[in-house]
Amino acid sequence: MNTKMNAFRSFQKRPTIVPRSSPRKAAVIFSIALPALLFALSSFVAAGGGAHGGAPGGGAPRGGMAPRPALSPARPALTPTGPAIMERPTHGTIRHLDTHAVQRPVEVRPEPQRRIESGREFNTRRDVSVHRDVDVDVHRHHHWDDFHFHRHFRVLPFGFLTLAIGGVPFYYYDGIYYQPAGDGYDEVYPPVGAAIPEPPDGAIAIDAGGQTYYYAAGAFYLQQPDGTYALVPAPMGVIVPDLPPDAVQVNISGTTAYQFNNVYYEPVFVNGVTQYQTFVPTGF
Repeated sequence: MNTKMNAFRSFQKRPTIVPRSSPRKAAVIFSIALPALLFALSSFVAAGGGAHGGAPGGGAPRGGMAPRPALSPARPALTPTGPAIMERPTHGTIRHLDTHAVQRPVEVRPEPQRRIESGREFNTRRDVSVHRDVDVDVHRHHHWDDFHFHRHFRVLPFGFLTLAIGGVPFYYYDGIYYQPAGDGYDEVYPPVGAAIPEPPDGAIAIDAGGQTYYYAAGAFYLQQPDGTYALVPAPMGVIVPDLPPDAVQVNISGTTAYQFNNVYYEPVFVNGVTQYQTFVPTGF
């Protein structure tokens, strides 16, 4: 019994040892706890401000959207009554459902009236044979426009044709006929009876006596059954748009006329335009 009591007393007299933490360990704990405390405090403040619908100090709410200003009582809201109207230059390349382009009104300008000259009258010929397509090819220059009777050349044009009419040699190129003369060739009048593969360039079709003639350079051609075009005597009473090249002016009974290859032409008015009609002179 005494032994147990002595042991108990010895145990009570032993001092209690309290462990001490080192200063370095305390600093580490403090450095970790302080940021956590500040983060928790800031989160609490933010959560408290958002619950009241705005940031402290009147700042913008979360999300970056500025609050929509309240409408002033003095200025009521405007209510659109229809789709917005936009000009097409400002419409852009993307069409919008609530817009449409304005169609500008088309300005129609009346054609100015032409002044009609009084006192000018023309004797229109309606009882004559006229040609077709008078304005299509008349004023374009052609090779045969330069024809001059008996003009001399040392050589023939490239691509000429050789013809024999009544045993007499002729040469032809694009509306002009040639005959041997001296050391070269002379331009001559178109010989009746010559046959060529096609009419000269720029020939005019003329209807007369139920037939279609092709007129060029003072010559009249008729298409033959074999497809060629034969040079025939000039029909009388037909009208041509221009005189033959190198035609000579003559005076017949006080009237001015023109002669080419023994064919006579007198000026006539057709729809106000001067043209020329073949005729047989009398009293000449």
